[in-house]
Amino acid sequence: MNEHASVRVASWPRPLRGIVPPLATPLAGRDQLDHAALERLVERIVSGGVHGLFVLGTTGEAAAISVRLRKEVVERVTRQVAGRIPVLVGVSDTSLVEALAASEHAASVGADAIVATTPYYVPPEQSELLEYFRALHDDSSLPLYLYNMPGLTKTWISIEVVRAAMEWPNVHGLKDSSGDLAYFREVASELHRRPDWSLLVGPEGLMVDTLALGGHGCVGGGANVFPQLFVQLYEAATRGDQAEVERLQAQLATLSVIYGDGQYGACAIRGIKCALSILGIGDEQMAATFRPATPEQRAATVTALKELKLL
Repeated sequence: MNEHASVRVASWPRPLRGIVPPLATPLAGRDQLDHAALERLVERIVSGGVHGLFVLGTTGEAAAISVRLRKEVVERVTRQVAGRIPVLVGVSDTSLVEALAASEHAASVGADAIVATTPYYVPPEQSELLEYFRALHDDSSLPLYLYNMPGLTKTWISIEVVRAAMEWPNVHGLKDSSGDLAYFREVASELHRRPDWSLLVGPEGLMVDTLALGGHGCVGGGANVFPQLFVQLYEAATRGDQAEVERLQAQLATLSVIYGDGQYGACAIRGIKCALSILGIGDEQMAATFRPATPEQRAATVTALKELKLL
Protein backbone atom coordinates (compact mmCIF):
# COMPACT_ATOMS: atom_id res chain seq x y z
CA MET A 1 0.00 0.00 0.00
CA ASN A 2 1.16 3.52 -0.62
CA GLU A 3 1.26 6.00 2.24
CA HIS A 4 -2.16 7.38 1.34
CA ALA A 5 -4.01 4.08 1.10
CA SER A 6 -5.42 2.18 4.05
CA VAL A 7 -7.45 -0.98 3.56
CA ARG A 8 -11.17 -0.59 4.16
CA VAL A 9 -12.68 -3.66 5.76
CA ALA A 10 -15.75 -4.90 3.91
CA SER A 11 -18.94 -4.01 5.77
CA TRP A 12 -20.99 -6.78 4.15
CA PRO A 13 -20.79 -10.58 4.44
CA ARG A 14 -18.18 -12.24 2.26
CA PRO A 15 -18.29 -13.68 -0.23
CA LEU A 16 -20.65 -11.13 -1.72
CA ARG A 17 -23.62 -13.16 -2.97
CA GLY A 18 -26.77 -12.56 -4.95
CA ILE A 19 -27.84 -10.02 -7.55
CA VAL A 20 -25.56 -7.03 -8.18
CA PRO A 21 -27.09 -5.09 -11.10
CA PRO A 22 -24.77 -3.11 -13.37
CA LEU A 23 -26.46 0.27 -13.23
CA ALA A 24 -27.49 1.95 -16.48
CA THR A 25 -26.53 5.63 -16.69
CA PRO A 26 -29.57 7.81 -17.52
CA LEU A 27 -28.53 10.71 -19.75
CA ALA A 28 -30.20 14.02 -20.58
CA GLY A 29 -27.56 15.18 -23.07
CA ARG A 30 -24.13 14.42 -24.46
CA ASP A 31 -22.42 15.16 -21.14
CA GLN A 32 -25.42 15.61 -18.89
CA LEU A 33 -26.83 13.23 -16.31
CA ASP A 34 -30.59 12.87 -15.90
CA HIS A 35 -30.70 13.36 -12.14
CA ALA A 36 -34.37 12.53 -11.62
CA ALA A 37 -34.15 9.39 -13.75
CA LEU A 38 -31.05 8.24 -11.91
CA GLU A 39 -32.84 8.63 -8.57
CA ARG A 40 -35.85 6.69 -9.84
CA LEU A 41 -33.70 3.93 -11.27
CA VAL A 42 -31.53 3.49 -8.18
CA GLU A 43 -34.61 3.35 -5.94
CA ARG A 44 -36.31 0.87 -8.28
CA ILE A 45 -33.30 -1.43 -8.14
CA VAL A 46 -32.63 -1.17 -4.40
CA SER A 47 -36.30 -1.70 -3.53
CA GLY A 48 -36.25 -4.79 -5.74
CA GLY A 49 -34.24 -6.59 -3.06
CA VAL A 50 -30.87 -6.77 -4.79
CA HIS A 51 -27.67 -7.45 -2.89
CA GLY A 52 -25.37 -4.79 -4.32
CA LEU A 53 -25.01 -2.23 -7.11
CA PHE A 54 -22.26 -2.01 -9.75
CA VAL A 55 -21.81 1.53 -11.05
CA LEU A 56 -19.86 2.38 -14.23
CA GLY A 57 -19.68 -1.05 -15.78
CA THR A 58 -20.36 -1.95 -19.39
CA THR A 59 -24.10 -1.35 -18.95
CA GLY A 60 -23.30 2.04 -17.43
CA GLU A 61 -21.48 3.06 -20.64
CA ALA A 62 -18.45 4.04 -18.55
CA ALA A 63 -16.04 3.85 -21.48
CA ALA A 64 -18.14 6.34 -23.50
CA ILE A 65 -18.83 9.08 -20.94
CA SER A 66 -16.55 11.76 -19.54
CA VAL A 67 -14.50 11.48 -16.37
CA ARG A 68 -16.49 14.39 -14.93
CA LEU A 69 -19.77 12.60 -15.57
CA ARG A 70 -18.46 9.34 -14.12
CA LYS A 71 -17.56 11.15 -10.91
CA GLU A 72 -21.00 12.72 -10.71
CA VAL A 73 -22.69 9.34 -11.11
CA VAL A 74 -20.59 7.81 -8.33
CA GLU A 75 -21.20 10.72 -5.99
CA ARG A 76 -24.96 10.73 -6.50
CA VAL A 77 -25.39 6.96 -6.30
CA THR A 78 -23.33 6.49 -3.15
CA ARG A 79 -25.20 9.36 -1.47
CA GLN A 80 -28.60 7.94 -2.41
CA VAL A 81 -27.83 4.32 -1.53
CA ALA A 82 -26.50 5.52 1.83
CA GLY A 83 -25.09 2.16 2.90
CA ARG A 84 -28.24 0.11 2.28
CA ILE A 85 -26.31 -2.21 -0.06
CA PRO A 86 -22.66 -2.22 -1.15
CA VAL A 87 -21.79 0.04 -4.08
CA LEU A 88 -19.07 -1.26 -6.39
CA VAL A 89 -17.52 1.25 -8.80
CA GLY A 90 -15.94 0.45 -12.14
CA VAL A 91 -12.52 2.05 -12.56
CA SER A 92 -11.52 0.31 -15.81
CA ASP A 93 -9.23 2.40 -17.97
CA THR A 94 -6.42 2.16 -20.49
CA SER A 95 -4.33 4.17 -18.03
CA LEU A 96 -3.30 2.86 -14.63
CA VAL A 97 -2.95 6.44 -13.38
CA GLU A 98 -6.56 7.21 -14.34
CA ALA A 99 -7.81 3.95 -12.82
CA LEU A 100 -6.09 4.80 -9.55
CA ALA A 101 -7.52 8.33 -9.62
CA ALA A 102 -11.00 6.87 -10.12
CA SER A 103 -10.40 4.50 -7.22
CA GLU A 104 -9.31 7.35 -4.96
CA HIS A 105 -12.42 9.32 -5.89
CA ALA A 106 -14.69 6.33 -5.25
CA ALA A 107 -13.18 5.88 -1.81
CA SER A 108 -13.52 9.58 -1.00
CA VAL A 109 -17.30 9.58 -1.62
CA GLY A 110 -18.07 6.40 0.28
CA ALA A 111 -18.09 3.61 -2.30
CA ASP A 112 -17.48 0.12 -0.97
CA ALA A 113 -15.29 -1.50 -3.64
CA ILE A 114 -13.79 -1.04 -7.09
CA VAL A 115 -14.07 -3.23 -10.18
CA ALA A 116 -11.51 -3.36 -12.98
CA THR A 117 -11.35 -5.04 -16.36
CA THR A 118 -8.12 -5.64 -18.18
CA PRO A 119 -6.78 -2.48 -19.88
CA TYR A 120 -8.08 -2.29 -23.44
CA TYR A 121 -6.91 -0.97 -26.83
CA VAL A 122 -3.31 -2.21 -26.44
CA PRO A 123 -3.70 -5.76 -25.08
CA PRO A 124 -1.31 -6.46 -22.21
CA GLU A 125 0.65 -9.64 -21.73
CA GLN A 126 -0.50 -11.69 -18.74
CA SER A 127 2.59 -10.70 -16.73
CA GLU A 128 1.81 -7.05 -17.44
CA LEU A 129 -1.81 -7.60 -16.50
CA LEU A 130 -0.72 -9.09 -13.21
CA GLU A 131 1.32 -5.96 -12.48
CA TYR A 132 -1.63 -3.74 -13.40
CA PHE A 133 -3.94 -5.49 -10.94
CA ARG A 134 -1.18 -5.59 -8.33
CA ALA A 135 -0.84 -1.82 -8.54
CA LEU A 136 -4.60 -1.37 -8.13
CA HIS A 137 -4.46 -3.67 -5.12
CA ASP A 138 -1.49 -1.98 -3.51
CA ASP A 139 -2.41 1.65 -4.15
CA SER A 140 -6.16 1.60 -3.51
CA SER A 141 -7.85 1.54 -0.13
CA LEU A 142 -10.95 -0.18 -1.50
CA PRO A 143 -11.49 -3.90 -2.07
CA LEU A 144 -10.89 -4.87 -5.69
CA TYR A 145 -13.00 -7.14 -7.87
CA LEU A 146 -11.53 -8.34 -11.15
CA TYR A 147 -13.73 -8.20 -14.25
CA ASN A 148 -13.14 -10.69 -17.06
CA MET A 149 -14.70 -9.22 -20.21
CA PRO A 150 -12.62 -10.54 -23.13
CA GLY A 151 -15.34 -9.91 -25.71
CA LEU A 152 -14.84 -6.16 -25.30
CA THR A 153 -11.34 -5.76 -23.83
CA LYS A 154 -9.80 -8.47 -26.08
CA THR A 155 -7.78 -9.85 -23.16
CA TRP A 156 -8.66 -12.73 -20.86
CA ILE A 157 -7.76 -12.74 -17.19
CA SER A 158 -5.91 -16.04 -17.20
CA ILE A 159 -6.38 -18.66 -14.52
CA GLU A 160 -2.75 -18.06 -13.54
CA VAL A 161 -3.51 -14.38 -12.88
CA VAL A 162 -6.61 -15.34 -10.92
CA ARG A 163 -4.58 -17.71 -8.75
CA ALA A 164 -1.97 -15.04 -8.11
CA ALA A 165 -4.62 -12.44 -7.25
CA MET A 166 -6.14 -14.83 -4.72
CA GLU A 167 -2.95 -14.39 -2.70
CA TRP A 168 -3.64 -10.67 -2.30
CA PRO A 169 -5.94 -9.97 0.66
CA ASN A 170 -7.69 -6.95 -0.82
CA VAL A 171 -8.86 -8.70 -4.00
CA HIS A 172 -12.32 -9.95 -3.12
CA GLY A 173 -13.53 -11.71 -6.25
CA LEU A 174 -14.13 -11.92 -9.97
CA LYS A 175 -16.98 -11.04 -12.30
CA ASP A 176 -16.84 -13.27 -15.38
CA SER A 177 -18.62 -12.01 -18.48
CA SER A 178 -16.85 -14.33 -20.91
CA GLY A 179 -19.83 -16.65 -21.26
CA ASP A 180 -17.39 -19.58 -21.17
CA LEU A 181 -18.62 -22.16 -18.65
CA ALA A 182 -15.35 -24.10 -18.84
CA TYR A 183 -13.45 -20.99 -17.70
CA PHE A 184 -16.01 -20.33 -14.96
CA ARG A 185 -15.73 -23.93 -13.77
CA GLU A 186 -11.96 -23.65 -13.61
CA VAL A 187 -12.10 -20.48 -11.53
CA ALA A 188 -14.70 -22.09 -9.28
CA SER A 189 -12.33 -24.99 -8.68
CA GLU A 190 -9.91 -22.52 -7.05
CA LEU A 191 -12.42 -21.08 -4.57
CA HIS A 192 -11.37 -23.49 -1.83
CA ARG A 193 -8.22 -21.37 -1.56
CA ARG A 194 -10.26 -18.24 -0.74
CA PRO A 195 -13.63 -19.08 0.87
CA ASP A 196 -14.32 -15.34 1.13
CA TRP A 197 -13.96 -14.78 -2.64
CA SER A 198 -16.98 -13.93 -4.80
CA LEU A 199 -17.38 -15.47 -8.24
CA LEU A 200 -20.17 -13.68 -10.12
CA VAL A 201 -21.41 -14.21 -13.66
CA GLY A 202 -22.26 -11.47 -16.14
CA PRO A 203 -24.50 -13.15 -18.76
CA GLU A 204 -27.84 -13.47 -17.00
CA GLY A 205 -28.89 -16.54 -18.95
CA LEU A 206 -26.04 -18.43 -17.28
CA MET A 207 -26.93 -17.55 -13.69
CA VAL A 208 -28.55 -20.86 -12.80
CA ASP A 209 -25.81 -22.92 -14.47
CA THR A 210 -23.04 -21.00 -12.73
CA LEU A 211 -24.69 -21.20 -9.33
CA ALA A 212 -24.62 -24.98 -9.77
CA LEU A 213 -20.89 -24.75 -10.50
CA GLY A 214 -20.21 -22.90 -7.24
CA GLY A 215 -20.80 -19.31 -8.31
CA HIS A 216 -22.26 -16.73 -5.98
CA GLY A 217 -24.60 -14.66 -8.10
CA CYS A 218 -25.17 -12.53 -11.17
CA VAL A 219 -24.32 -9.05 -12.43
CA GLY A 220 -27.05 -8.98 -15.08
CA GLY A 221 -28.12 -5.81 -16.88
CA GLY A 222 -31.75 -6.90 -17.08
CA ALA A 223 -32.02 -6.32 -13.34
CA ASN A 224 -32.28 -2.60 -14.14
CA VAL A 225 -35.63 -3.40 -15.72
CA PHE A 226 -36.97 -6.21 -13.52
CA PRO A 227 -34.83 -6.59 -10.37
CA GLN A 228 -37.40 -8.74 -8.57
CA LEU A 229 -37.23 -11.40 -11.29
CA PHE A 230 -33.49 -11.76 -10.84
CA VAL A 231 -33.73 -11.89 -7.05
CA GLN A 232 -36.50 -14.49 -7.18
CA LEU A 233 -34.57 -16.63 -9.68
CA TYR A 234 -31.42 -16.46 -7.56
CA GLU A 235 -33.35 -17.46 -4.44
CA ALA A 236 -35.18 -20.30 -6.20
CA ALA A 237 -31.93 -21.67 -7.61
CA THR A 238 -30.11 -21.50 -4.28
CA ARG A 239 -32.88 -23.37 -2.47
CA GLY A 240 -33.17 -25.98 -5.26
CA ASP A 241 -36.76 -25.23 -6.29
CA GLN A 242 -36.54 -26.56 -9.85
CA ALA A 243 -40.17 -25.90 -10.78
CA GLU A 244 -39.86 -22.26 -9.76
CA VAL A 245 -36.52 -21.97 -11.54
CA GLU A 246 -38.10 -23.16 -14.78
CA ARG A 247 -41.00 -20.74 -14.43
CA LEU A 248 -38.70 -17.80 -13.80
CA GLN A 249 -36.25 -18.84 -16.53
CA ALA A 250 -39.12 -18.59 -18.99
CA GLN A 251 -39.73 -15.02 -17.83
CA LEU A 252 -36.03 -14.28 -18.22
CA ALA A 253 -36.21 -15.55 -21.80
CA THR A 254 -39.10 -13.17 -22.45
CA LEU A 255 -37.08 -10.28 -21.01
CA SER A 256 -34.17 -11.12 -23.32
CA VAL A 257 -36.28 -9.93 -26.27
CA ILE A 258 -35.27 -6.38 -25.35
CA TYR A 259 -31.66 -7.08 -26.38
CA GLY A 260 -32.46 -7.87 -30.01
CA ASP A 261 -31.58 -4.59 -31.74
CA GLY A 262 -28.09 -4.71 -33.23
CA GLN A 263 -25.15 -7.07 -33.29
CA TYR A 264 -22.53 -5.29 -31.16
CA GLY A 265 -22.08 -4.71 -27.43
CA ALA A 266 -24.36 -1.67 -27.34
CA CYS A 267 -27.46 -3.72 -28.22
CA ALA A 268 -27.98 -4.83 -24.61
CA ILE A 269 -27.56 -1.28 -23.27
CA ARG A 270 -29.89 0.02 -25.97
CA GLY A 271 -32.54 -2.51 -25.01
CA ILE A 272 -32.29 -1.72 -21.31
CA LYS A 273 -32.59 2.03 -21.91
CA CYS A 274 -35.51 1.50 -24.27
CA ALA A 275 -37.32 -0.60 -21.64
CA LEU A 276 -36.63 1.96 -18.92
CA SER A 277 -38.01 4.74 -21.08
CA ILE A 278 -41.20 2.74 -21.74
CA LEU A 279 -41.54 2.20 -17.99
CA GLY A 280 -41.25 5.94 -17.37
CA ILE A 281 -37.91 5.77 -15.57
CA GLY A 282 -35.99 8.04 -17.96
CA ASP A 283 -35.14 8.87 -21.53
CA GLU A 284 -33.55 6.27 -23.78
CA GLN A 285 -30.67 8.52 -24.79
CA MET A 286 -27.45 6.59 -25.28
CA ALA A 287 -23.93 7.89 -24.77
CA ALA A 288 -22.68 9.63 -27.91
CA THR A 289 -22.77 8.44 -30.60
CA PHE A 290 -24.75 5.23 -30.03
CA ARG A 291 -28.27 5.23 -31.46
CA PRO A 292 -31.50 4.48 -29.59
CA ALA A 293 -33.72 1.50 -30.37
CA THR A 294 -35.64 1.32 -33.62
CA PRO A 295 -39.44 1.69 -33.61
CA GLU A 296 -39.70 -2.03 -34.37
CA GLN A 297 -37.57 -2.97 -31.38
CA ARG A 298 -39.47 -0.55 -29.16
CA ALA A 299 -42.71 -2.26 -30.14
CA ALA A 300 -41.21 -5.68 -29.38
CA THR A 301 -40.03 -4.37 -26.01
CA VAL A 302 -43.52 -3.09 -25.17
CA THR A 303 -44.92 -6.55 -25.97
CA ALA A 304 -42.32 -8.23 -23.72
CA LEU A 305 -42.95 -5.84 -20.84
CA LYS A 306 -46.69 -6.42 -21.09
CA GLU A 307 -46.16 -10.18 -21.07
CA LEU A 308 -44.09 -9.78 -17.92
CA LYS A 309 -46.87 -7.61 -16.41
CA LEU A 310 -44.53 -4.66 -16.01
CA LEU A 311 -46.91 -2.51 -18.04
